[in-house]
Amino acid sequence: MTQDHPLPMDIIEIWPFALAESPQRTEALLPSLAADEKGRIHQGILPEIGRRHAISRIGLRHILSCYLDVPPQEIPLTEGEHGKPLLVTEDLAFNLSHTGDHAIVAVSEKGNLGVDLEKIRDNAPIEDLALRCFSPQEYQQWQQYPAELRVTSFFHLWAQKEAFLKAHGGGMTIPLKDFDGNIDPAASSGTIQSRIDGDSERCWRFIASEIGPELRFAIVWDGEEKHISERNPEDAGLSRW
Repeated sequence: MTQDHPLPMDIIEIWPFALAESPQRTEALLPSLAADEKGRIHQGILPEIGRRHAISRIGLRHILSCYLDVPPQEIPLTEGEHGKPLLVTEDLAFNLSHTGDHAIVAVSEKGNLGVDLEKIRDNAPIEDLALRCFSPQEYQQWQQYPAELRVTSFFHLWAQKEAFLKAHGGGMTIPLKDFDGNIDPAASSGTIQSRIDGDSERCWRFIASEIGPELRFAIVWDGEEKHISERNPEDAGLSRW
């Protein structure tokens, strides 16, 4: 694989970038998209969502272009069975997540990789979601936290769960109660305990932290321990948060 920036096997690079581009800037970046991606921009009833989706895909293509000797619009992207973006020919693991005007891409060598970015929302129905989606052990631990920490601890664990689903590749076909993350918002790394068939020999790991105001992210992968290295989005022609 030809790379502008070769990746050590024990590193996951993260690229946080802004989706709040001006209409003029968005228009200037559109040639970076493939034809089918351009067609999705104006689908749906909320144009702002289409614009954010376009910028997130443009950002992904520009970031991957930093690793592959291919212009952004020629990156051979496809989608897995559950909609996860994949490279057709290159052996590079990556994943994208966005919330509001913020996006993040994680990139590593090979393997299964998932990333999730969450905005901490005080008005989110976290009690109902925790009851329905956390395992009994997770829910019991979460209930023991004081009220002022429950929102943060909820999104800390929720980001791990979403990132695990993306790394595993099964999407929402995987019951959220079939694996356990770490509820402690001070726990920046650890392992995911999976009870999913076929996972007994796999070691799922996570790194999770706050990133920017009111945002938390988690990265999940299987295999050996890795470390995070943050890249400057301007290196890929993108804007900072």
